[in-house]
Amino acid sequence: VIVTKAGPGTIAEANARALPIMLSSFLPGQEAGNVDYVTSGGFGVYRKKPKRIARGVISWLADPVLLATMSANSLRAARPLATYQIANDIGSMLCSASQLMPNVLPPSAAAATPPPLAV
Repeated sequence: VIVTKAGPGTIAEANARALPIMLSSFLPGQEAGNVDYVTSGGFGVYRKKPKRIARGVISWLADPVLLATMSANSLRAARPLATYQIANDIGSMLCSASQLMPNVLPPSAAAATPPPLAV
Protein backbone atom coordinates (compact mmCIF):
# COMPACT_ATOMS: atom_id res chain seq x y z
CA VAL A 1 0.00 0.00 0.00
CA ILE A 2 1.18 3.52 -0.77
CA VAL A 3 -0.25 6.82 0.49
CA THR A 4 0.60 9.66 -1.87
CA LYS A 5 -0.66 12.61 -3.86
CA ALA A 6 -1.93 11.93 -7.37
CA GLY A 7 1.38 12.46 -9.18
CA PRO A 8 1.63 10.46 -12.40
CA GLY A 9 5.16 9.17 -11.75
CA THR A 10 4.29 7.82 -8.33
CA ILE A 11 1.10 6.22 -9.63
CA ALA A 12 3.04 4.55 -12.46
CA GLU A 13 5.65 3.23 -10.02
CA ALA A 14 2.95 1.95 -7.65
CA ASN A 15 1.26 0.15 -10.55
CA ALA A 16 4.55 -1.48 -11.55
CA ARG A 17 4.87 -2.79 -7.99
CA ALA A 18 1.17 -3.83 -7.76
CA LEU A 19 0.51 -1.46 -4.86
CA PRO A 20 -2.97 -0.27 -3.90
CA ILE A 21 -2.97 3.54 -3.77
CA MET A 22 -4.48 5.83 -1.15
CA LEU A 23 -4.52 9.30 -2.70
CA SER A 24 -4.33 12.13 -0.18
CA SER A 25 -4.23 15.15 -2.50
CA PHE A 26 -3.82 16.29 -6.10
CA LEU A 27 -2.85 19.41 -7.99
CA PRO A 28 -6.04 20.90 -9.45
CA GLY A 29 -6.12 20.68 -13.21
CA GLN A 30 -3.04 18.67 -14.06
CA GLU A 31 -3.55 15.80 -11.58
CA ALA A 32 -7.34 15.78 -11.19
CA GLY A 33 -7.75 13.13 -13.89
CA ASN A 34 -5.32 10.86 -12.06
CA VAL A 35 -7.79 10.58 -9.17
CA ASP A 36 -10.46 9.25 -11.55
CA TYR A 37 -7.90 6.93 -13.17
CA VAL A 38 -6.95 5.36 -9.82
CA THR A 39 -10.47 5.10 -8.41
CA SER A 40 -12.12 3.84 -11.60
CA GLY A 41 -9.30 1.34 -12.05
CA GLY A 42 -10.20 -0.28 -8.75
CA PHE A 43 -6.74 0.05 -7.27
CA GLY A 44 -7.16 3.06 -4.99
CA VAL A 45 -9.30 5.71 -3.37
CA TYR A 46 -9.04 9.41 -2.61
CA ARG A 47 -9.38 10.69 0.95
CA LYS A 48 -8.37 14.17 2.14
CA LYS A 49 -8.64 13.86 5.90
CA PRO A 50 -5.85 12.02 7.76
CA LYS A 51 -8.27 10.01 9.92
CA ARG A 52 -10.18 8.81 6.85
CA ILE A 53 -6.89 7.92 5.16
CA ALA A 54 -5.78 5.91 8.20
CA ARG A 55 -9.14 4.14 8.50
CA GLY A 56 -9.07 3.27 4.80
CA VAL A 57 -5.56 1.83 4.89
CA ILE A 58 -6.32 -0.15 8.05
CA SER A 59 -9.45 -1.61 6.44
CA TRP A 60 -7.45 -2.66 3.36
CA LEU A 61 -4.80 -4.34 5.49
CA ALA A 62 -7.50 -6.17 7.46
CA ASP A 63 -9.10 -7.58 4.30
CA PRO A 64 -6.67 -9.84 2.39
CA VAL A 65 -9.17 -10.49 -0.43
CA LEU A 66 -9.75 -6.78 -1.04
CA LEU A 67 -6.02 -6.09 -0.82
CA ALA A 68 -5.25 -8.86 -3.34
CA THR A 69 -7.93 -7.56 -5.73
CA MET A 70 -6.63 -4.00 -5.54
CA SER A 71 -3.05 -5.24 -6.02
CA ALA A 72 -4.07 -7.21 -9.12
CA ASN A 73 -5.93 -4.18 -10.50
CA SER A 74 -2.90 -1.99 -9.87
CA LEU A 75 -0.57 -4.38 -11.67
CA ARG A 76 -3.03 -4.65 -14.57
CA ALA A 77 -2.76 -0.87 -15.01
CA ALA A 78 1.05 -1.01 -15.11
CA ARG A 79 2.86 -0.09 -18.31
CA PRO A 80 6.47 -1.10 -17.51
CA LEU A 81 7.72 -0.60 -21.07
CA ALA A 82 6.14 2.83 -21.54
CA THR A 83 9.44 4.71 -21.22
CA TYR A 84 11.02 2.60 -23.95
CA GLN A 85 7.97 2.95 -26.18
CA ILE A 86 8.03 6.75 -25.77
CA ALA A 87 11.76 6.89 -26.54
CA ASN A 88 11.18 4.67 -29.58
CA ASP A 89 8.37 6.92 -30.82
CA ILE A 90 10.50 10.05 -30.37
CA GLY A 91 13.40 8.40 -32.21
CA SER A 92 11.10 7.39 -35.05
CA MET A 93 9.70 10.92 -35.29
CA LEU A 94 13.21 12.38 -35.38
CA CYS A 95 14.21 9.95 -38.14
CA SER A 96 11.10 10.85 -40.13
CA ALA A 97 11.68 14.57 -39.60
CA SER A 98 15.29 14.31 -40.75
CA GLN A 99 14.16 12.56 -43.95
CA LEU A 100 11.32 14.99 -44.66
CA MET A 101 13.23 18.08 -43.62
CA PRO A 102 16.96 17.35 -43.91
CA ASN A 103 17.92 20.67 -42.29
CA VAL A 104 16.09 19.89 -39.01
CA LEU A 105 18.97 17.82 -37.62
CA PRO A 106 22.64 18.32 -38.32
CA PRO A 107 24.02 15.53 -40.58
CA SER A 108 26.02 13.98 -37.74
CA ALA A 109 22.91 13.71 -35.53
CA ALA A 110 20.79 12.24 -38.31
CA ALA A 111 23.44 9.63 -39.08
CA ALA A 112 23.83 8.73 -35.40
CA THR A 113 20.11 8.16 -34.81
CA PRO A 114 19.76 4.57 -33.59
CA PRO A 115 17.20 2.21 -35.08
CA PRO A 116 13.88 1.79 -33.22
CA LEU A 117 13.96 -0.42 -30.13
CA ALA A 118 12.48 -3.86 -30.42
CA VAL A 119 9.82 -3.92 -27.67
